[in-house]
Amino acid sequence: IGLGALVTALATTAAADVTGLLAASAMVALGLFIIPARKRAAKKEMNERLAALRAQLTEALSSQFGKEMTGSAQRIVEAIAPYTRFVRSEKTKLEETKTQLSEARRVQGRLRAEIEAAL
Repeated sequence: IGLGALVTALATTAAADVTGLLAASAMVALGLFIIPARKRAAKKEMNERLAALRAQLTEALSSQFGKEMTGSAQRIVEAIAPYTRFVRSEKTKLEETKTQLSEARRVQGRLRAEIEAAL
């Protein structure tokens, strides 16, 4: 083996060491800066998506709850409609009876006064 082969071997080894050091440095940079930055970006994106999903879910639930409340109220009104009509009818009858009773009392008072005046 000659001097040229020895110099070539040393130069190749030195180049491999420099390349290895550069690769190791790149791995360190990747591990210290790039991966954590991507992790933070992924977390941020996930949090944004979760917030959007929460808002969408809240809106959907509120809308559905409102529809159910409206439907339930309508069904209750329909269920008690016959009773409501009955109560309204009875109230009208009661008011008519009250008017008739007041008129009868007025007539009774007038008749009583006439009878007392005649005696």
